[in-house]
Amino acid sequence: MQSRRDQVQAQSHLLGRLSAALVAGEPDGLETPHRRTTVGLLAGILVAALVAGGFTLYGFFAPGGATAWRRAGALVVEKETGSRYLFLDGRLRPVLNYASARLLLGEDLAVVTVSAKSLRGVAHGQPVGIVGAPDVLPAGGLAGAHWTACAPAATDLAGTETTALTLAVAATADGTALPADRAVLARPAGDPAAGHLIWNGRRFRLTAPWLPAVLGHDGPAVTVPAAWLDLLPAGPDLGPVAVPGRGEAGPVVDGEPTRVGQLFTARTAEGSERHYLLRRDGLVRLTPLAYALLAADPATVAGYDGRAVVPTPLSPAALARLPVAARPPLADELPEVAPAAASRGPGLAWCLRFGADGRPRVVAARAVTASGIVRGGVGVTRTARTADAVAVAPGLGGLLVAGRGGEPGTGYYLVTDAGVKYPLAGGAVAERLGYPPANATVVSPDLIDLLPTGPALDPRGVVG
Repeated sequence: MQSRRDQVQAQSHLLGRLSAALVAGEPDGLETPHRRTTVGLLAGILVAALVAGGFTLYGFFAPGGATAWRRAGALVVEKETGSRYLFLDGRLRPVLNYASARLLLGEDLAVVTVSAKSLRGVAHGQPVGIVGAPDVLPAGGLAGAHWTACAPAATDLAGTETTALTLAVAATADGTALPADRAVLARPAGDPAAGHLIWNGRRFRLTAPWLPAVLGHDGPAVTVPAAWLDLLPAGPDLGPVAVPGRGEAGPVVDGEPTRVGQLFTARTAEGSERHYLLRRDGLVRLTPLAYALLAADPATVAGYDGRAVVPTPLSPAALARLPVAARPPLADELPEVAPAAASRGPGLAWCLRFGADGRPRVVAARAVTASGIVRGGVGVTRTARTADAVAVAPGLGGLLVAGRGGEPGTGYYLVTDAGVKYPLAGGAVAERLGYPPANATVVSPDLIDLLPTGPALDPRGVVG
């Protein structure tokens, strides 16, 4: 009896005879009818693979012959060396940096990588470009970036303790803000006699040497660079209160003669104590700060014949009878109560942080360290206002325009993460570099001055 295998083999033999009869016309032929087709297909695939492999090996060991780079707007990069060229007037002109290439070709610039053999035989010309222009055009932008200027303690080359000015530009920032009831007593480096009280984002110049003790800041003042102080808006001077006609005879009060410049005290119906100053135009109410300044003023002490300055009690009847002047003795920008001295933690420096509104906020934070930061470079210049160290977060940078209060001016600059600013000849140049002027970030000119300056970027200044 036939097995299943015998049946399958018989079926296959029958189908093979039918195929041979249809294809070759010989049902009993010795060769398989599809053998020639299979052999031809395999042979063709093998020949095609050998031909493709041959061309690949030839292109690898003997490259060259490409001509697509011979067109306007191409930045040619030699594959083997990384050298960059612009193909101008039939010559390969080495380009000093990418910014120079953009200034020459604008947005039409296209980077083409070419082998050295393809460039063989092409004439070379003189280099073109601006020395010191940036090689990378940052795309991160500066919108929302925090600008932090710090005044850390430093040591000069002679080992003398001094102070430095550092600038950090980053997307995020840390630090502890100066409380509203605290202030910092600062003195500019090189002028220890001058003092400034830093409070509420402003600086108030002290006009007398005895003022720090009266204000409760009898500790050592913080030494800061003068350029750091200049970043703070100046408030009115803080000093002795001017009293016109001091020492002149005043009205009789509670049966006693008085003099202009005399201090008085009175209790209100609620039991609180108030201080007053007698002026030519009548009494004027004093804030705690104004009273402290008047009581400690040597001119007031002289009016009391060297005796202790003790305010004269004022009866309710006298207070009701005497005229009260409306004009206060101190400017409205000054605090009513002297702010207490602030302290900062170890390793921290007093810094000014600028936000989108351009207003400085005093914070205690870690300053940028000078180690590892390049302070200069090819074509980079510095001035007396340039920061000692500048650090811009990697990848951060872009187009900014000088302005105050968020209102843009006319001066455009390109800032890179190398911490250098490059003046631009105008908005058209910014467009040529790929930065729409409408997207420029408005930054105070005082902050821009802290950045070292690179060469001006202008197509007319491209040498070559």
